[in-house]
Amino acid sequence: MKNMNPAETTRHFQALLDRAAEAGGGRVEIPPGLHVCGSLELKSGVELHLCQGARLRAAEDPALFPPRIRYEGSRTANDKCGALLFARDAEETAVTGFGTLDGGGDWDDCPDWKSAQDIFRPAVGFFEGCSGLRIEGVRIVGAKWWTLHLMCCVDTMIRGVRMRSNWPNSDGIDPDGCRRMIISDCHLVCGDDCIVLKSTAGDTCEDICVSNCVLETPKACLKIGTESLGTFRNVSMANCVLKGDVAFGLYMKDGGVIENVQAVNLLADMTSAYPFLIDAMPRDYRSGTPAGRIRNITLRGCRVRGPGRIWVEGTESEPLENITLAEIDWDVTGPLPETPEPKPLGSARVIVDPERPAHEAQRNHLVAVHVNDLHVQGLRLHGADGGRKLNAGD
Repeated sequence: MKNMNPAETTRHFQALLDRAAEAGGGRVEIPPGLHVCGSLELKSGVELHLCQGARLRAAEDPALFPPRIRYEGSRTANDKCGALLFARDAEETAVTGFGTLDGGGDWDDCPDWKSAQDIFRPAVGFFEGCSGLRIEGVRIVGAKWWTLHLMCCVDTMIRGVRMRSNWPNSDGIDPDGCRRMIISDCHLVCGDDCIVLKSTAGDTCEDICVSNCVLETPKACLKIGTESLGTFRNVSMANCVLKGDVAFGLYMKDGGVIENVQAVNLLADMTSAYPFLIDAMPRDYRSGTPAGRIRNITLRGCRVRGPGRIWVEGTESEPLENITLAEIDWDVTGPLPETPEPKPLGSARVIVDPERPAHEAQRNHLVAVHVNDLHVQGLRLHGADGGRKLNAGD
């Protein structure tokens, strides 16, 4: 493989993958060394294995990355997406090993958010309509955009994956309209949200389990939304260490439903004023489209360190329902400011009603607005205060 250019490397590895698929399945190994290539398509029954010391890096040439999917630009950045690894409607496909997938976005060459929107940015992995997908053990660095995007996949296992990136929009793992997925034992350091469930096309996202992960980001560690056209249900998030801005955020924007979500045993060390946020707000108040519903949510057994607050807000026409906050021990590291910062919207693509009441001006460590059946049990706040502890409105 010496002296191959990226186009030749792409053809070489794709030929190996195709031959394995034609033989009814098999394992293709990426040998040690740096291999710069374009998009590779995985097919049913094929395992792509990165050997120790192997580094598969995304080429800079956009011609080597055919567009795989288009997004609705009003809700999602990068509306035409290529990917270093791609699979569609594949069964029992796997990406394994102890080598590295490299998206090409070097840590020391990170652009600002605005500049990044004009740069070619493939995903590291995009998988659509796959069943039995397994991603295990690999290291993923340098994502320029969403790192692993899984759309309408079922029976997925992601285990022991390590990520490190700092580019804008470099989400870690994005299950989008997926069912029956396990994400466990991962360490993700991301420039954007670490693990974020989505419904960009209205497909149901359900039966998702996230456990035993360490997540670090300046954005949200565990998140549902904002792309929320469909239903999210039966989601468990447990035994995770979280560092960053928003530890646990539910963002309903597009008329869907978030229900039956449980987050337990989270250890959060956060910097923001809104580390826990359960929020329904229309994406564009002018459209007249309701935000959607959030119901049957439990946040239990969490240890938190940071200056912020718990924020729980529905709308007057669609209040949140059956929200439980239990056994939360909060080391408050500083008082809320006299003029608290606005709540995070979860997306740049939200237009807020200028006449909306400024609930953020309330200097409380728990604020609940438009909520039916709010249950607060064993919420302990200690340390610096400087404001009232609780407030529940409407």
